[in-house]
Amino acid sequence: MPTTATDTGQEQPKVSIVVPTCNTGETVLVGLRSFLAQTMPRSEFEIIYVDDGSSDDTVALLEEEIARQGAQRTARVLRTEHSGWPGRPRNIGTDAARGRYIHYVDDDWLAPEALERTYARARETGADIVIGRTAGHGRQAPRALFEKPMTSCDLRTDTTLLASMTVHKLFRRAFLQAHRLRFPEGKVRLEDHMFTLRAFLLTDRVATVHDYTCYHWVRHHDGKHNISYSEIEPDSYVASIRKVLAILDAPETRVPAGRHRHRLAARWYGKKALDRISGKRLLDQPAERRAAWARAVGALAAEMPEKADAALPTRLRIVAALARHGDLALLEELAAFEAGIGHRPRVESARWQDGRLHVRCETSLVRERGRGRGAAPLVFSRADPRRLMLRLPPAVAAVPRAAETADFAKAVQRSNVRAQLRHREDGTVLNLPATWRVVEEPVGAGAGAGGAGGRDRAAAGEAGDGQNHAAAGGAGGGQGRAATGGTGGQGRAAAGEAGGQGRRAGDDGSGDGRRGLARRLRHRLRRLLGRSTAGTDQQLRTLRYEAEFTVDPATADHGRPLAPGTWDLRFQLGVGGWRTARPLSGQTLHIPDRPGTPHLEEPDVPHRREPAEAAARS
Repeated sequence: MPTTATDTGQEQPKVSIVVPTCNTGETVLVGLRSFLAQTMPRSEFEIIYVDDGSSDDTVALLEEEIARQGAQRTARVLRTEHSGWPGRPRNIGTDAARGRYIHYVDDDWLAPEALERTYARARETGADIVIGRTAGHGRQAPRALFEKPMTSCDLRTDTTLLASMTVHKLFRRAFLQAHRLRFPEGKVRLEDHMFTLRAFLLTDRVATVHDYTCYHWVRHHDGKHNISYSEIEPDSYVASIRKVLAILDAPETRVPAGRHRHRLAARWYGKKALDRISGKRLLDQPAERRAAWARAVGALAAEMPEKADAALPTRLRIVAALARHGDLALLEELAAFEAGIGHRPRVESARWQDGRLHVRCETSLVRERGRGRGAAPLVFSRADPRRLMLRLPPAVAAVPRAAETADFAKAVQRSNVRAQLRHREDGTVLNLPATWRVVEEPVGAGAGAGGAGGRDRAAAGEAGDGQNHAAAGGAGGGQGRAATGGTGGQGRAAAGEAGGQGRRAGDDGSGDGRRGLARRLRHRLRRLLGRSTAGTDQQLRTLRYEAEFTVDPATADHGRPLAPGTWDLRFQLGVGGWRTARPLSGQTLHIPDRPGTPHLEEPDVPHRREPAEAAARS
């Protein structure tokens, strides 16, 4: 591919890597060595470090390693006075860059083919921005964004890009220059979101590298290696959220009022503001900071139109009602109620057939009751057949709009149910489509949490450990309802009679020997218990999800074989804003680094699983 000459007489690099540093120490060398190990020839890219006034040996370490590797023509270190934040050093690096594209990197590292693949994708698609598949190390990286190829995406019509608001991307330098895109300088929280949101709204040409993990995003546990690491001050943080939301109204990036704008705003109003005053995030704060966060977020909530709440996940609509109400004690009560919500998956069967692993599993929404007390089902009320109301603590339910917003019917129908494979060594996470259904069961009819310690049974008066609370509505009834989800985790459900009358997702009627028979008997028992249990309030419901998925090691990574190493199998359930990926009974899939047969290990279960090869012969 032709290159152009610059005023220095050198050929223009294809890519400039720009990295801000400040007191990073030896971990800075992990990123540098990953850059110098790229498959793209060193003559075709440049590395620009901009040190923000480090007081340690960060600069000396970089210069020594650059000299040791003979990379002086590829890498350089610029210095600036201490600003305390990454915005100014990134701007300095951008001004110094000569590449056709700029890839921003923080205290992280790149996979060997990252530059080659992102650059090729940009040239192939004409994209202004390319996002490489990201793996998180100690932090959660976006996944849905990389489930399929994306050659062009427009944030003005599609919210997919909201999953990736960091600047760890490849940007066309001419695009940045044409729109005068700059990072806010000084100590400005969410400065990367402000930059990225403007960039996304100024182009409809955003592409991804979906089939190769390019960027390794690291959370350093001591915190000192992150340039913007410091305790977050609530008022200034919420002020930054307002600045992000103002971009949606700026002349050049304005998004018209309406449902889509509310969905965009919910990314910051919900996840960055309301989520801070809910669940463990609130409870983990000392008392004085809880109050400060409640005041700051409450002021923002008062400014937001109530109709914008419809774009929030269901659980955050309840938080929004409490934020406007302004009672910290009620926020703390809801946070304590929410903190234990999760699910406990269990494997029903796992078998190899024709080189593929077929897994059936189930899980239930539960509330953990504290150390040594196990879990109890999360309880809903089906007083109105069209509504599925979460049983809130009475004081919370009494707050205006709190109880009426606690309708999870649509959220359950749209549940995100997926299997996942996580590579234990490099952090790559692959989502796998699952066929699933959700079953509503009357409280006391054997409903409970699958997993450790067997199944908890809860009578109406003890369901959910204090969840015997107020719920809207009158009489209900019925013997359980099944909602069948589609593949891919996003199926919408049609409610119908359950209780063992239909086949499970993907069931051909044959079952898996004794396991299949036991499962059918258990379902029938649940149905009978639902009809006969005296004293059970038939309005109250618990939710159980049944799922089936297949792992084909030869094609699981977007049509390519799984990389060698250890892959942990996990079950992800997302409903109404709660989302948790839990391991499947500690099962791990081992892919050999030389030609051989993948095999499944399940150390927590006594019976032995067959290797794929043996299963294929049987």
